[in-house]
Amino acid sequence: MTLKHVVSIAAAAALCMTLTGCSGQTASPSSAPTPAPTPTPSATPSPSFSCTAALVLAQVHQLFAGQDFEAHYLTIGDKFTLSVWLVDPEIDPATPLSGMAAADRQALERGLSISYQVVDQIPCAQRVFDQVNPMIVDGRFQHWYKDFLPVSAFVGLHEPTTDDLIAAVEATGTALEEPRATVPQSAQTSAASSCGWSEARAAIHAYLGAEANTAAYLIIGARLVAPGNPTPNSPDDVGVEAQWPVRDTAEAADPLVRERLDHVAEALACLWPAIDSLEAFVVDPAGRTVVYAVVPGSVIRARAIPLPPGGVRIYHLKPSAQP
Repeated sequence: MTLKHVVSIAAAAALCMTLTGCSGQTASPSSAPTPAPTPTPSATPSPSFSCTAALVLAQVHQLFAGQDFEAHYLTIGDKFTLSVWLVDPEIDPATPLSGMAAADRQALERGLSISYQVVDQIPCAQRVFDQVNPMIVDGRFQHWYKDFLPVSAFVGLHEPTTDDLIAAVEATGTALEEPRATVPQSAQTSAASSCGWSEARAAIHAYLGAEANTAAYLIIGARLVAPGNPTPNSPDDVGVEAQWPVRDTAEAADPLVRERLDHVAEALACLWPAIDSLEAFVVDPAGRTVVYAVVPGSVIRARAIPLPPGGVRIYHLKPSAQP
């Protein structure tokens, strides 16, 4: 994404530059290797307390327990980023034109609120992360609001209103992304032998395992990979993002990345609405992005497993970027 520092980009090559450069190229046979009651604020950790991304992630899972969400961390450009994808059940997936302004405000409020909660309720977040990436979708997983907000904007605030949060973010020089601009599409009848996101997501998580810092989420209509290739049955682009960690560079080699992409793609082949793109992020134990991969939806829809060599783009990122 090309947004401000966004996870997805207009083209895979552009994303490599956004994520601080690629050392690899398109993969080929010759390639190199988401409101629960707010908990009582925690005490500020002492200087001797060890704040880690893994600790913050575990506390994020406690903070949003009971809600439909995904959370993970990675580097985006030179920013160490905590991403939170959250389903807001208060937003009507069939919002009419007359309700767009209220729904947009709701999505903006929720995105700012969860970002503030993370910084306010988890003191270590201030020490570890540069920015929070809220992604708000409705019950049909349609995009409403997605942004990159500096952690520093929320430090020191006390019971802020939404307007207070907006002002705090803008005071840092960060321009807020606009919420959804178009009326959601009507729900479509699912195709035969299709599966919903809940089923596909469960299969992906079952394969990736319970290891920390894994994630899989669906966003419809956010143009995750522009220009995209929407199918005739999918008025909005259907984009899935997945992330998994590796212990060392050997686990980030093309054959192993391809093997995992095969399994994720297999879980997504039955997805309805039909998938348009899969983006995968492979991170090291410190959360540094070491591999970025894109699989076009057309390849996944064709159920060609293993994925054809020419249909997958895999980029190895330079290890120079530090959180």
